[in-house]
Amino acid sequence: MGASTFLPGVSGAPRGIAYGRRAAPTRRWTSADVRPSVQGRTQVTAVERAAAILVEQARPLALRAYDQIPMRSEDLIRQVRLVAPLLADRAVAFVGDYDSASALIGLLGAHDAPCPSHMLVLDFDDRVLATLEMIARRHGFADRLEVRRYNVFDPVPPDLVGRYDWFYTNPPYGASNNGESGRLFIARGCELVRRDGRGCIILPDDANRPWTRRAMMATQQFMAAHNWLVRAKLDDMHHYHLDDDPHLASSLLLVEHVADAYGVRRAMPYIGRRVQAPEIPHFYGRRVAPPYPAHIPVDIQAVGRRA
Repeated sequence: MGASTFLPGVSGAPRGIAYGRRAAPTRRWTSADVRPSVQGRTQVTAVERAAAILVEQARPLALRAYDQIPMRSEDLIRQVRLVAPLLADRAVAFVGDYDSASALIGLLGAHDAPCPSHMLVLDFDDRVLATLEMIARRHGFADRLEVRRYNVFDPVPPDLVGRYDWFYTNPPYGASNNGESGRLFIARGCELVRRDGRGCIILPDDANRPWTRRAMMATQQFMAAHNWLVRAKLDDMHHYHLDDDPHLASSLLLVEHVADAYGVRRAMPYIGRRVQAPEIPHFYGRRVAPPYPAHIPVDIQAVGRRA
């Protein structure tokens, strides 16, 4: 990829960060692989800040009713800095991406940070998809980014099943249904990856909010029951532009599929079929009733708020 021009006069690796292209590790990985990135918490560089500002300014207005709640920019930078080396030179499927993590990864990749070989973004919001395509085209990573309109209530298109090394999702949390909203996104991600696939999942887990603990326990049980192991969990990683709960924090889970760990292949719920809205009550919370939109058009007339 050629150098991006989102920060005039700056090219190459951000100072203070040892970026340098390398492949993601093929050995078994643990929290030790990511802990230094968390503990260091080095100062945000000029390149990172410029890239985050570009993403914030380009991101479409948030539709709070559909849980489009952007992550605070410095937390998104830290998230991307942490996971990019694990995703480097891999095929990654993003199941929803209102945060525009794929764009930030691509922008920094244009300055020689680790970057996936291919990123597929699946989202039901045409505004998000158009924005990501525009950023990629203007800043030199269009060859690595593919977007496709997709609603998680629909089955994964057959041509995408099992094609990716990693999935990445920051789903609706499902505060009113014990995390089931998030588990639908996770199930779709698990279907997208190969038999030995891995995943990056962002979910809340806060001792001061008991619903998050209940939902996290249910989700970890769900993963274990279907041969997915949590290899690393990093707490209190992210905060959001969330007006009714600005202190809600989320955790990062890095998960790995262990094929036939119990001697039997256990199919996840929802796999391979359309899910009806009544199967997951309060998908977007108690204030939003079905029918939900199949997609969000580019020209939607809605009141929102930028990050």
